[in-house]
Amino acid sequence: MADSINELTLKLANYLLVNSGKRNTFSISGFIAYLTLSLVNKGIKGPSKDQLSDFLNCNYSLKEISYQIYAVEYNCIDYFGIEEFYNVGSVKSAFFHSQLPVESFKQMALESYDTELHPIDPTNNDRQIETINEWGKTLVDVPFSDIFTDLYKDEISLLIINEYYVCFQWKIPYMKRLTTNKIFTDINSEIIIVETMRKIEYLKYYNDKDLRADIVFVPLQETNMSAAIVLPHENNIKDVLKRMNSQKMNKWFNDSLPKIIDLYLPKFEFINKINLKNFLKQNNLNFLFDEIEADLTGIIKDGGYINDYIHASSISINEIGSYLTPPKRDPIIHFGSTTTLTFMVNRPFVFYLFNITNHLVLHLSVVTQKI
Repeated sequence: MADSINELTLKLANYLLVNSGKRNTFSISGFIAYLTLSLVNKGIKGPSKDQLSDFLNCNYSLKEISYQIYAVEYNCIDYFGIEEFYNVGSVKSAFFHSQLPVESFKQMALESYDTELHPIDPTNNDRQIETINEWGKTLVDVPFSDIFTDLYKDEISLLIINEYYVCFQWKIPYMKRLTTNKIFTDINSEIIIVETMRKIEYLKYYNDKDLRADIVFVPLQETNMSAAIVLPHENNIKDVLKRMNSQKMNKWFNDSLPKIIDLYLPKFEFINKINLKNFLKQNNLNFLFDEIEADLTGIIKDGGYINDYIHASSISINEIGSYLTPPKRDPIIHFGSTTTLTFMVNRPFVFYLFNITNHLVLHLSVVTQKI
């Protein structure tokens, strides 16, 4: 299941990098999207269920057999739960519905996926925006204030929203006094000045000569978690991201060797709101958004369809981690004299959070320009 989640993350990242226009810097969690679609899979009925299961590339478990009509129904097995993400952040998800939900699904969604079902006005745009933004404010300690402003012309049947922020601590923090302005060449080959952190630390390092990229793994304070930085040798992040896959990411970590790295990493912070509807349509899941073809009677009593699926995220990288306040004093860190490898992140790069035990990508950012 980890490979399926990682592949969905990369597929979504490649789609966004190609189709997001000028906004080609973004933050996503394919892990959260995968679990949300797995939840939808449990509520969808009919032949469309198989299409969604194939997209998720999930293993199956027998749900029920009716000997009277010889019917067999299978559900995807969830090897990971949403609690995996709580190691590196906080997340809230909701299904906003205008008609009565199936109570057993509502209970299962909350207990197993920490996903809430909320009623919403089907037609009044002002009430819809108010309902969504009031819900959004319940995710504390992150500036998700009134970012949901989309107006829906069609009557809302089912609206899905994930919102999360990344919060973690470096195992060894950066020294704030070493943070300086450095040159960064963005995806358009424009030279900009960015605030860049520096640390010298024993880190796992891998040089992928085939992919033409260098990778370092920076340990987090959180157990079995590491941040990976993928730096293309040249300003060719689109090619590198396109050729990344779950097997390569596992190989990078397994075959990387510890070296003393003089690491320069730009600070970055942004909030983004991504619409996943077109991405899912491009992957032949149009039926989820079709009033006639969608059969969501396992979620909504009288059936329905998905109007939209929105993914909102936030990350704020600094000397301590993400969404943490730097201390007034730098830590004192000593290293013996030895050869160091300079790892200067001065061009577009990929940043992801990796569970090293499960080989699972929980979050991925693509940084191509100044935020």
